[in-house]
This record gives sequence, structure tokens and C-alpha cells, in this order.
Amino acid sequence: MTTTAHTPGALLRAEIAEQPEAWRTLLAAQRPALEEAAAALRAAAPELLVLVARGSSDHAAMLAQYFAQVRLGVPAMLTTPSVVTSYGTQLAFPRSFALAISQSGASPDLLATVASLQEDGVPVLALTNTEGSPLAERADHLVLLEAGTEASVAATKTYTCSLLASLVAIGLAAGDSWGEWEERAERLAALAEEVIAAGLPEGLVEALLGSRDVMVVGRGFSMASAREGALKLTETNGVGASGWSSADATHGPLGQVGRGTLVLALSAGERTRPAVQELARSAAALGGTVVSVGEPLEGASLHVPLPGCADEEAPLLEVLPFQLLALEGALRRGLDPDRPAGLSKVTQTL
Repeated sequence: MTTTAHTPGALLRAEIAEQPEAWRTLLAAQRPALEEAAAALRAAAPELLVLVARGSSDHAAMLAQYFAQVRLGVPAMLTTPSVVTSYGTQLAFPRSFALAISQSGASPDLLATVASLQEDGVPVLALTNTEGSPLAERADHLVLLEAGTEASVAATKTYTCSLLASLVAIGLAAGDSWGEWEERAERLAALAEEVIAAGLPEGLVEALLGSRDVMVVGRGFSMASAREGALKLTETNGVGASGWSSADATHGPLGQVGRGTLVLALSAGERTRPAVQELARSAAALGGTVVSVGEPLEGASLHVPLPGCADEEAPLLEVLPFQLLALEGALRRGLDPDRPAGLSKVTQTL
């Protein structure tokens, strides 16, 4: 029996590079589904948008939460599945519409939460990469992420395809044209190719390896990237990384910053950059090594440049350096980022 040798990080490296083409495929293959989903969301005229997700998908849902509130003008909430699975509570929702995001479409607590929503009459739109999954079969409306096989434990393609699908569905529901989003997706795919090809600035991997802990800060739309960026570093490098709002960080987490703390500050968003700048300045004064991701910041000793884009588009680009840093940092530590110890691709949470 012949066994094919595995090169550590080969899967993650390939899947990072495949993301721009996956975005193009999503738009080309799922236009009818995205338009139908947007029409259903618009027709529902919800008083509340309910978001159901776990892990990386939960971070994608954070972008949908912010974008829906900004564009649709209705409140959006992230669910707490244990209310259903641990406490057996059936919630009574106002006129609502639900968006469930799951790479596998198989997590038991997510499925139980979706069933509870539907029992209360809430229509559910599923974004999943797995056709025929329990979530895909249960949903009232379905958009497939078209990311292809994702074999590395760390989510990359499925995460960014979830971001894009959420933006398109909500944007169309808000009145944007298909042509606008088709153009935006192609532009973002081309920009992502540039970011991936550029790689990481000199000294960033060394800064990660020399850190005792890592803080990732953003605000607004970039909160999705703060949480996902921290998760990528934690799951692949085994470091203590946390993602915070720059506002929340000043209420306590800033106290962890000192020499040996790496602070990655997400500065691509024009509206939220001043708040991130203030945090970056404070972190640098405390002795932290500050890295700006997006636009340059005062106090940052390293800078990861990103192409300019709309604030809501930034999460598609600013997560890419974190994926690359997770890959290169793990390899320098002698770890295999494709197969982190103790983790599996599909997590069965209850």
C-alpha cells in the first residue's frame, strides 16, 4: 500500500491562494440563489435579522450583523445556541429573518437552533459549502459557497466566501444591482491576488515568534477580522491570541500589553481608523510591538499595506495577511498548520 507523504502547510498554502478564484466561482454559479435569497429577505421586511453560526462562520456572521444594520436599518443579533440545546428554551421572535452560516452544515447545536427558529415561523437562509448537508436540506433558502474542497483544518476559502455571500445577499436586499456586486467581486478578487502575491513584510514572522501574547484590534466591519485573525493564529501556532474591538480593549485588555505583546491593528476602515489609531498609540506607549494592517498608524513599528476599498469590503482583504502569518509562523515553529493538534475540520458541538 502506497502512502502519499504530506508536506506540512501545503494544503493551507494552496487554499489561501485559491480564494480569489473561489469568489469568482461563487458569483458565477450562485447568481439565481443569491438573487432569490435577497428577494426573500426584502419581502420578509424583518424587524430583526437573526444570525446562526459557530467558529469561523461566527466571525463571518459578525460582518453580516454590522452590514445588515447599516444597509437595512434593522437590528441584527447573533444567536446563543446553548439557550436551545442546554436550557431547552423556545424563543418567541418578532417578525424576523435568519441567516445560518456553516461550512459543513452539520453542527448539532446550529441545526437545533435553526429548527427552533423555524418552529417559531422564522424563515432561514443557509450559506454552506456542503450540498446535501442537514443545514442545506432544512433551510428555506440556500446559497452554496462554491469554495470547493477545503482540506486544511483552518478555514480560509469557506470563511471569505461566507463574507462575500453575506455582503451580496444583504446588498441586493438593500437595493444594489447585481452588476454592481459582480464588478465589486471581480475587483476584490484581483486585489486579493495582489495581497497574496506580495506576502508578508520583513520582520512580521519574527515579531510573532518573539511575542508572548497577541492582541488583534479592529472596530465596526473589521471586528470580523479581529476575531478571525486571532483564531487563525491560535489554532495554527498555539499562541494566546485574542480579538477585540478597539473600544472594548481600552476597558481592560489594554492592561495585558507590554514588552512581548504583539498588537495587530486593523486600520483599513476609514470610518473606524481614528479609534484604532488611538488604541495603537496607547499600546505602543506601553511597550507593545504594534503592526498596522491596512493604512499606516502612528506608533506602529511594522506595516502591512492593503489596497484601498470600501469599509465593508475590507474584511475580505485584511484577513489574508493573517492567514499567511498563521501559515509561515507555524512552519517556523516546526508545526503543521494543516493539522493542528487536538482540532478537527468538522466540530460537533451540542
